[in-house]
Amino acid sequence: MLPPRLSILRTRGASAQRGLSLLELAIGLAIVGVLAAMALKSQEVVESYRQAQFVTKVQTLVSQLGSYRRTWGRWPGDCNRDGLIDLSFNNLSTLTQLEYAVATSLTPAASSSATYALGNTCPSGTLSPFANDNVPYNELRLAGLIPSGETNRKASDHGLGGDMHLGTLDVSLGTDYLEDKFNALVLTDVPIVAARRLAVAINGQDDSASNKHRVRRITTLGTFDPLWTATGETELKRITVVVLFDRVPP
Repeated sequence: MLPPRLSILRTRGASAQRGLSLLELAIGLAIVGVLAAMALKSQEVVESYRQAQFVTKVQTLVSQLGSYRRTWGRWPGDCNRDGLIDLSFNNLSTLTQLEYAVATSLTPAASSSATYALGNTCPSGTLSPFANDNVPYNELRLAGLIPSGETNRKASDHGLGGDMHLGTLDVSLGTDYLEDKFNALVLTDVPIVAARRLAVAINGQDDSASNKHRVRRITTLGTFDPLWTATGETELKRITVVVLFDRVPP
């Protein structure tokens, strides 16, 4: 049995030890909370950066299209020179990823009826259409507007998990309009929040309507969705976005 004084000191030491453990626990919880908040904020910063990069990449491609047209007198992929990219978007669900391979050379297709081969551009000496997803990107590369060693798959990747496709969109406008086909850049798998950010950058504004201006939401061919966020959706919902970089339908 310990002497009374040693017993008292032992009791006080045990109490101090228990108090110190509770204090350490509180500090530990506080540190965990701070780290969790920092991680959440870091994720928000990273996502905001990715969205900014997405907007920049789309704007850069639109700028490259304009540069090509000013130099060559037509859009890339408009082999028959009728003002429209030859590839028509017949079904949004069948859009495919572009080539993973890098062409060793970029050469005109043998004829407008030839089967597309790696690195083909518009046939020379003909004004017939030559429709293929890769042709517009090949012609941009031939013009030096995208890196020669970059695959079409890489060039078409918008950075948020989807692709950018160049072609013609057939819009149902009714019998009052003579022209219902429009050059379009179709972006797949875009979070609504990023789509709205793109709309601000290109349209100059962001409102609830997504069927006006140059950046629009589309679910089925021929019609544009009236709202960016439909009932029951969140801003993280992934949608298909159309950028009308040439003429804009009413």
